[in-house]
Amino acid sequence: MVNNDRYGFYPLFWFSPPGGGVCVSPSLTTLIEQGAPTNLDVEALAVFFRLGCFVGEDTPFSAIKTVPPNALFEWTNGRLECRGQYPSVIQTTTLSRDDAIDRYIELFAQSMARRAPGAGASVVPISGGRDSRHILLELHRSGLEPSLCVSALDNPPDPNEDPKVAAALCRELGFKYTVVNQQLSLLSAELRKNSETHFCAAAHGWYLALSDALNGQFDCAYDGIAGDVLSQSKFLRPDLDAVFRSGRVKPICDMLFAQGASSFGGLQSLLKGELKMAAMHEVATRRLAVELERHLDCPNPVASFIFWNRTRRMIALTPYSLLAGIPRVYSPFLDHDLFDFLTTLPTDMLMGHSFHDDTIARAYPKFAHIPYVDKDAPARDDSGVRARLLNESAQRFLLKRPSRLMKNLRPRAKMLAGVLSGGRINPWISPLVIYLDQLESMIDKHHSGSGPTTIS
Repeated sequence: MVNNDRYGFYPLFWFSPPGGGVCVSPSLTTLIEQGAPTNLDVEALAVFFRLGCFVGEDTPFSAIKTVPPNALFEWTNGRLECRGQYPSVIQTTTLSRDDAIDRYIELFAQSMARRAPGAGASVVPISGGRDSRHILLELHRSGLEPSLCVSALDNPPDPNEDPKVAAALCRELGFKYTVVNQQLSLLSAELRKNSETHFCAAAHGWYLALSDALNGQFDCAYDGIAGDVLSQSKFLRPDLDAVFRSGRVKPICDMLFAQGASSFGGLQSLLKGELKMAAMHEVATRRLAVELERHLDCPNPVASFIFWNRTRRMIALTPYSLLAGIPRVYSPFLDHDLFDFLTTLPTDMLMGHSFHDDTIARAYPKFAHIPYVDKDAPARDDSGVRARLLNESAQRFLLKRPSRLMKNLRPRAKMLAGVLSGGRINPWISPLVIYLDQLESMIDKHHSGSGPTTIS
């Protein structure tokens, strides 16, 4: 029997061996160790390179899939199938904006009451945004105090506004607060992140500073996952909303891919062999179009797509993979009653990007004066971390054998030129280059005697 949650946020992976049956594990690497084929899924990777996350149930490997939300495994005509059961489409609410804010306040308080920290040590990772603030303020209103609130400093060029705002909030609440520094270099963080997120996330290297500080130290944690996408999403813009409502999947794909064009541009010309197909726009469009069809009839199609893909497949890996050393991680915005309500909110109520702000201000007026992060804060000089990334990458790549997945000459030439410049040139090393090199090394490690890896 295989059971999972309503949202499929906890990562589970499965494949069906040739002899029959099913293998299920929270670790993608474990399935490979158990004999799962390592044929790379070119279409899935084509989307991943552009969006930074996989969509649907995709992974880097065509034979391995994630277990979908509320999954059902069943045999049909001798063939094993795994079907997800997504919540049904709900009609848009008829509440006024004021009444909807009051209902949000009520349902969030109910959600938090269902998730009291208990007797053990509790922690709230906090940013300078809305979601973690909403959690802290409701704990305070309820007379509950977490054992610790914590933020992590990020590497340059991040301006590190989050800890400043979080510290100001915790001072006013009287909650204990601390900040953890980054301990890993960019390269080391990328390598660990790729492994610990099952090669399914382009982001999250910075979060390892938090996970190292918190795992094994607390009995429960709170995470604000999905609060933004459900009630004040930066992705909900008039142009994106309009193209989603048009139902024309190719323009939707074009707009979504354009958002990740800068990160993919550095990798596009390096792909080789059959993986070169992943550089083709139409290959990525073909896969993404299938996933988009699932969301076009929803009251808020942009939010539905972002929630079930970016949030479920990438963001959820921080609380439910990187914080695996904490027994209970509460996600109050995923409370069924609250989720079912927030998904009924019409886009015109959310388009101004102030709905969550106004909800928090009305529920906790005493703390409404505390600002959020300044999105226009100047970036910090990142030349030092870039130089270290260059030097460490050069040590890893310059003497390696040629890759089967990407061309080596250009990135190696850039690294060599940078090293020989004595620090005057610090070319940026794409994290996707590190990702592909590590993916190939992992495949070779587990199939060292089984011949060359194939690509499907």
